[in-house]
Amino acid sequence: MSGIILLALCVLSSAFASIFLKLGVSALSQPLSLLTLVTNPMIWLGGFFYTLSFLGYIYVLKLVPLSLVQPVITAGVSALTAMVAVLLFKEQLLLSNWLGLILICTGIFCLFWGRA
Repeated sequence: MSGIILLALCVLSSAFASIFLKLGVSALSQPLSLLTLVTNPMIWLGGFFYTLSFLGYIYVLKLVPLSLVQPVITAGVSALTAMVAVLLFKEQLLLSNWLGLILICTGIFCLFWGRA
């Protein structure tokens, strides 16, 4: 599998993990406790996707330089999660937040410019 495709899958799986964790804790009607967390299927899905992302991260480090992997995963997950939060959870972003997302995406493009 291509390093860039695997890197994109790591970003997606980490973003999915955050989304499922948010869905899981949002559905709780009682206070947070270990029991309510371990019995929540959305929390388990979040953990599964974090595990998947971690395993993919280990593998992608063999294929892509760390100087690309870490910034792309960190920035990519941040941008993707923010956009999904707006669409799925109806969270509000300020104009400055949108500008930040544009800068993040531009930064990811610049990291790969001439390398891919």
